Amino acid sequence: MQTSPASVTPQEALDRRSGQRHALVLLIGKVRHAGREAACLVHDISAGGMKVRFTEPHRVDDRLEIEVRGLPPVRGTIRWVNGCKGGVEFDAPQDLARVFRLRDDDGHVMRTPRFAMEASGTLRLLERRWAVDILDISPGGAKLEGETGAEIGQAGSITLPDLPTPVFGVVCWTQDKKLGFRFSSPLTLDMLARVLGCC
Repeated sequence: MQTSPASVTPQEALDRRSGQRHALVLLIGKVRHAGREAACLVHDISAGGMKVRFTEPHRVDDRLEIEVRGLPPVRGTIRWVNGCKGGVEFDAPQDLARVFRLRDDDGHVMRTPRFAMEASGTLRLLERRWAVDILDISPGGAKLEGETGAEIGQAGSITLPDLPTPVFGVVCWTQDKKLGFRFSSPLTLDMLARVLGCC
């Protein structure tokens, strides 16, 4: 059964322009638009574009930049919007093989984009607690700063802005007053959006 041109949806039109898409990729990415950064969830992706769930409102023809694991920041245009979801057409085709690789050319693990922050939290390791500054965050962890005396491998929890319960994890690196705290379970898009103050 063929679909008539009048019944082609914006999603189908973008799919046709972009070639075959990879369904249910579900990667958290970073959107830059009008001088502001926000989190997003990439539902599927092709060399020519992607279907995205936004955490802030957007409109058709908005110009933006999206960053996801494995790709450099990519410029594109929103071609359709349906509620919080939208279709983005890239300015230039992208190499999708990089998105699905576990490591880059130098052997480093591909990382989800990080979001700079200026916020405070409470780090708890065993029975001790410290006030810390949250310098940046990703779904998988956060960079913290403070006089903690933390050691690599110590398990504990961190309070994050606007989340009702602490997030559990482990100290994965330390350097001077800074440390990396890897979450036991990745933050969902909704949790990350709340921490970042997205609507």
